[in-house]
Amino acid sequence: MDVINLIKIITTLITSGVSLVVGTRILILNRTDWLNRWFALFLYSSASGFLIYAIYHLILDNPTVIVPLMVTSHIFFNFLMVSLTMTVFVLEKYTKIAMSMKYLGTMLIIFFIMSLGYFIFIPTLDMDRYNLGIVDTSTPLGWLITVNVIRVILGVYVVSRYIGTTKKMEGDTRNRIKWFSYGVIMAVLGMIINLAGGAFSQLLIEIIALIFVSIGAILIFKGFLI
Repeated sequence: MDVINLIKIITTLITSGVSLVVGTRILILNRTDWLNRWFALFLYSSASGFLIYAIYHLILDNPTVIVPLMVTSHIFFNFLMVSLTMTVFVLEKYTKIAMSMKYLGTMLIIFFIMSLGYFIFIPTLDMDRYNLGIVDTSTPLGWLITVNVIRVILGVYVVSRYIGTTKKMEGDTRNRIKWFSYGVIMAVLGMIINLAGGAFSQLLIEIIALIFVSIGAILIFKGFLI
């Protein structure tokens, strides 16, 4: 494995660790509040997705497990976008309304559709590159574009709602949501940049994106401390 790939794997593991720790700290602050719970689920999904991503890139002697692990990591990435969107609904609506079929039900349907596609349009492993010690998976172009467009739309929606909500608030609440907004913007940018880096096989861009995600998690946690 070349140096830049090794740095990418290390950065991925660090991002997973940061997400896990911050998610746990947020949950400990208030285990019953659904805002804490959804942010924790967002970060736990991020931690799980990146951990599995790092693991399957290190498996060079068993090609049969690569694609199932890759699909599993993307299911976690799908759920993190759902969890992040749910934080918007919890902030803007009463919790009971946010957890209704109209909001939670809709997001779970979107999650199901985004995840089911990987079992219909099944990714493949480039065996020529794998035999050279490089794990390189490929998703059918149509589905790759579809799922990533959904992720980007959800990300842009979440960022716009957080910016709008911040403008409506005052005092400590405004300050708190402002830090949430900073964190969400960094995390969403990281996810989108990571998608772009993966699509164009630009490892350095992917590494930068992972750093963005870690910073975003820390900024969100700062908001909970206010």
